[in-house]
Amino acid sequence: MKQLTNYIYLMLFFVASSVFAQNGSATIKGVILDSGSPLPGATIYLKSTDYGTTSDFDGKFQISGVKPGSYELLITFMGYSDKVISVNLVQNQVLDLGRIILEASSEALEEVMITALGIKRETKALTYAAQELKGEEMTSARETNITNSLSGRSAGVQVVGGSSGVGSTSLITIRGEGSLIPGQNSPLFVVDGIPINNNTISNRSEGNLETDYGNGAQDINPDDVESMTILKGPNATALYGSRGSNGVILITTKTGKGSRGIGVTYNQNVTFESALRIPKYQNEYGQGAGGEFEFFDGFGGGTNDNIDESWGPRLDGRLVVQHDSPTSSGLRAGDFAVRPRDENGNFTDEATATPWISRPNNIKDFFKTGYTITTNVAVTGGNEDGNLRISYTDLQNEGILPNTDYNRRTYAFNGSYKLKEWLKVSSSVNYINSNSKNRPNNSYGTENIMYLWVWFGRQIDMNSLKDYWQPGLEGLQQFNYNYNWHDNPYFTMFENTNAFDKDRIIGNVKVDINLTDDLTLMLRSGMDYGNDLRVSKRAFSTQRFANGQYREDMIYSKEQNTDFLLSYSKKINEDFQLGTSFGGNHRKEENRYRRISANSLSVPGIFNFQNAAEPLSKTQFDDTKTVNSLYAFINVSYKNFLFLDITGRNDWSSTLPKNNNSYFYPSVGLSAIVSDMVELPSVISFAKVRAGWAIVGNDTNAYNLRNTFSFDEPFGSEQRVSASSILKNENLKPEESQSYEFGADIRLFSGSVGLDVTYYKSSVKNQILELPVSITSGFQSRIINAGEIENKGIEIVLNATPLKLKNSFKWNTAVNFSSNRGTVKKLIDGLDTYQVSENYIQVLAKVGGRVGDVYGTGFVEVNDPNSEFYGQVIHNESGFSLRDPNLKKLGNVNPDFMLGFQNTFSYKGFELGVLFDWRQGGVVNSRTVLIGGTSGMMDFTVVGREDGIISEGVIQNADGSYRPNDVRLSGRDYYWWKYNRGNEEVGMFDASFLKLREVKLSYQIPSKLIHKTPFEAITLSVVGRNLALWTENKHFDPETLSFNGGTVVPGVEDMATPSSKSYGFNLNVKF
Repeated sequence: MKQLTNYIYLMLFFVASSVFAQNGSATIKGVILDSGSPLPGATIYLKSTDYGTTSDFDGKFQISGVKPGSYELLITFMGYSDKVISVNLVQNQVLDLGRIILEASSEALEEVMITALGIKRETKALTYAAQELKGEEMTSARETNITNSLSGRSAGVQVVGGSSGVGSTSLITIRGEGSLIPGQNSPLFVVDGIPINNNTISNRSEGNLETDYGNGAQDINPDDVESMTILKGPNATALYGSRGSNGVILITTKTGKGSRGIGVTYNQNVTFESALRIPKYQNEYGQGAGGEFEFFDGFGGGTNDNIDESWGPRLDGRLVVQHDSPTSSGLRAGDFAVRPRDENGNFTDEATATPWISRPNNIKDFFKTGYTITTNVAVTGGNEDGNLRISYTDLQNEGILPNTDYNRRTYAFNGSYKLKEWLKVSSSVNYINSNSKNRPNNSYGTENIMYLWVWFGRQIDMNSLKDYWQPGLEGLQQFNYNYNWHDNPYFTMFENTNAFDKDRIIGNVKVDINLTDDLTLMLRSGMDYGNDLRVSKRAFSTQRFANGQYREDMIYSKEQNTDFLLSYSKKINEDFQLGTSFGGNHRKEENRYRRISANSLSVPGIFNFQNAAEPLSKTQFDDTKTVNSLYAFINVSYKNFLFLDITGRNDWSSTLPKNNNSYFYPSVGLSAIVSDMVELPSVISFAKVRAGWAIVGNDTNAYNLRNTFSFDEPFGSEQRVSASSILKNENLKPEESQSYEFGADIRLFSGSVGLDVTYYKSSVKNQILELPVSITSGFQSRIINAGEIENKGIEIVLNATPLKLKNSFKWNTAVNFSSNRGTVKKLIDGLDTYQVSENYIQVLAKVGGRVGDVYGTGFVEVNDPNSEFYGQVIHNESGFSLRDPNLKKLGNVNPDFMLGFQNTFSYKGFELGVLFDWRQGGVVNSRTVLIGGTSGMMDFTVVGREDGIISEGVIQNADGSYRPNDVRLSGRDYYWWKYNRGNEEVGMFDASFLKLREVKLSYQIPSKLIHKTPFEAITLSVVGRNLALWTENKHFDPETLSFNGGTVVPGVEDMATPSSKSYGFNLNVKF
C-alpha cells in the first residue's frame, strides 16, 4: 500500500509539473455544423495527442493549452463522415476555424467499444452482442446503486431492486438464470480491468434479524464512470473464465485524457424520495375480535387487548379505553409498568375512554420524505505525455423510514504517464467508505417494521407512540399499544438498530510496453479489498430479546488479480489484418467472517460484550481460493468486412479436485459486413451478420471437496466439535456452459435508424448442486454434479432519429426488447425435482419445467373437464374451501418479455429525456396481502363484516356430484381461512408492470453568456426516477425480492419496504 501511495505522489508530481509548464500555448476554436444546423456532442481532437473536446449545443468548441506545432485535427460524429483539417500553431495563437460542415455518411461510423480484458475494438468487428452506456446517462437522474441505472436500458438485462430502501441489494441477471443456485446468476463486474466482488454478503440471519446491507456493485460511484459495456453471452466473455459465464459488465472510469491545464468539474445532485406505493388498508373497523375491544394492560387483561387483529368494533366514534387513554394518575393506560397498583396488582387509577375513530393516514404518516444529496468535485489535468483525474464524492441519504440512512464517500484517482516513447504507466485507485447508523430489517418477523403494519389497528394514533418509553423506565420498558406480539414502531426504528461501517479499496497499476511497432506487453496488478463492521443493538423489552442484545459481525474480503497480455498486430497484406494475444492471470480470494453475540445483557443501554449476562455466542468462517489461468485469442480481418475471432482459456482452480481442477474452454465468432460485400438498396447504409459459439467452465466454492469438523460452543469446560450435515464430494467436475449466438446489425437512412437482432441458446451442464439424501446416510444432503439448464431467447435493439430539423430540434428514440425462456432439461437419475429456494412458496426445478416455476399450497378444484363446475373451488359442508394437500404450480417468477422505451428531445440548450420500463408476465407472492387478509387490515376485508360471505364455488355431495356453495361464513372466518398463510395460491399476483422509470429535463446555458466568466459550461437539470407505476395489484410494487436465511429469494413480496419515487435537480458546472 505504501508503494502504491508513493507511486501516486510521483505521478502527480510529473503530470502537475508538465501542466504548469505550459507557457505560450495555442488555442483552436470553431463551430461544427450539419448543413447549417449545429452538431452538439461532436468529438474533436488532435491526432496522435491527448488534446480533445466535444462541441456544445451551439456546435462550438475550443481546445486550449496546445503546444505549438503542426497537427491534424480530427472531427467525428455518429452518422457523419470524419473530417480532418491540418493546422499549424504558433505561440499564443488563437486559431478560429469558423464554420466546419460535416457530411452525412453512407457507412457506419468506426465506433470503438471497450471489450473483454479492456481491449478497444471497432464495433463493426465484434462477433457478439454488446451494448455500451455512457456515464452521463447515470449521473443526472441517478440511482444510489448504479446497478439500478441499467433497468430498461439494455436488452436482456433484468434488474430487481431491493426491499429495504436506499442501500439495498439489487439483483441483476443477463439472459436468464443459468444456475439453480440462488445468488449465482449475477454477471461479473470489472472496473478498469479488475474484477470486483458484487456479492450480497449475508448477515447470516439469526432469529428474525434479516438485514439487507446491499450488493458489492453499489459501492461504485456513478460520477467516476466514463462508460459501462455489457457483454451478454459466453461468446463475449469467454476470456474472463468461469466468472464470465453469466455475462460481464465492464466499467471504465473517467480519466484526465484530453485535458489541458487544470480543469474542474462540480456536480450537485439533490433528490427527495417518498413511498411509491403503500398497501390499501380498511378504515371502518378497529383492533379486537368478535366486534369487541377495550384496553386494560395490552397483555389480555382487557377485552381482546392482547389481540393484534382488526376484527374489532366499527370505528364509529364510540368511547373506548385505548392504550393512550389518559388516567387519573396522569399516566397513559399503556404505562402498565408504572401505573399505581393495589396489593392485588390491580390498577388504582382510572383510564378515561376516548373516541374510537379511524386514523386513515396513521401508517402513511409514519413514512417521511427522504432525501439524497450527492456532491462531486473532480480535478483534471494533463498534456501529451500524461494526465490525471482526482475526484471526491460525498453522498448523504436519509431514508423514508425514520432513523434510517446511507452515506458514502468516494475518493478516486486515475492517472497515466508516458515515461518513454515505449513505456506508459497508469493507475486508478478508488477508496470508498460507506456507513449507516441504521439499516431496516426485512422479511417476516417483528424486527421488520412492515410486518407490524399488517397487524396495526386502524384506530391507533401514530403520534401517541412517539414517546416510546414508559415514564421513569427509560431504557428499560417500552410503551406500546400491544405487549403480547409487537414492538412500538418508533422504539424499533430508534432503539433496535443495525449499523455498519465499510471500507473498500479498488485499484490497479498497469504498465504498457511497446516492444516493437507490432508487439506490445501489458502488465497489471489489481486489488479489491473490503472490511465491513456491522453492529446490531436490541434494547431491553424488545419482543425477541427481553433483556436486550448486542452483536458484531466483521467481514473481510480481499481479491488480488495479477495478469499479463502479450499482443501482436500486423497488417499482413492489403487484404488481411492479424491480431493475436497470449496472456495469463493469477487470482487469489480471501474471505473472513467473524460474529460475536451477547444475546442477553446485564445492564440496559450498555452495548458491549463486557455487559453480557450469559456466555457469548461466537461464529468464525474463513476461506481462500486460488485460480490460475492462461488464455489466447486470434482476430483475423479480411478486407475489413470479414472478421474471425478465436479464443481459448484454461483455468486451474483450487476448489476442484486435482484430477478435475483443469478445464479448457474455447470460443469462435464470425462476422461479415454484408453492405461492403454486395450492393444493397440505397436505403440500407450498413448491414452486418454475426455468429458465435463458446464453451465456458465453472468451478465451485471453497471446502466442497472433503468433510471436516467445526467447533461448536463449549459445554462447560469441554470443547465440542460437530460434523457437517452435507456430504462433500472429492470427485466434483467443473460446470460447463455451451452457447450459440446469431445476430444482425442493420442501419438505414444513413444511420438514422439502427436495428440489432440477436438469437441465442445456451446450455449449462454438470451443475454443482446440493441434493437431499436419505437420513440413514448420516447426512441431510450431498454435493454432486447434476442438472442441465437451457436458456434461449431473442433480443432486439432499435435506435432511431425520427425527426431532425434545421432549427436544432432533434428526437432520438431507443427501444430494448428481450424475451428469454429457461428450461430444466435434466437433473440426475432418480430425481425429477429440486428445490431452488423457499419462502413459503417454493421455486422448484422439475425436469421439463421452466426455470423459476413456483409451487405452493392452494385450493382443491373440480378437475373433471366435463363438469359444469370445472375449475371451481370445492368446499366442505361447513362452507370452508378445501386445501389441496399437494403442491400446486402457481406460475413462474420470470417475465415473458422486457421492454425499455427511451425518448430524448433536444432543442438548442434544452433536452428532455423520458424512459419507460415494461415487464410483462411472471408472478409474485405477496405476504402483505396474505397476512393482512387474515388480520382484517386490508381494504377488501370490509366486505361481509356485518352479513357474512358465501364463498364462491361448490360443495361436493355424498354421491360425488356438486352443488353451488350456499353456506354463509362470518367475515372473520371467511378471510381468516381464505388468506391463511398456509394457502399461498390466493396471495399470487401478476408481476407485470409499467414504470415511468426516468424523466430528465436539462438546460445548458449558452456559451456566449458565460464566455467572460470562469465557467466553461453550466447545465441545470430537473430529474425524477420511478415517478409512476401501473400494475394489476394496488398494494405493492411487484419489482421486489426477499431474503430467507440470508439467501436472496425472487418472486416474493415479504412485507417489503415500499419502493421510492424521487424527484429533484442536478447542477453540473465545468471550469
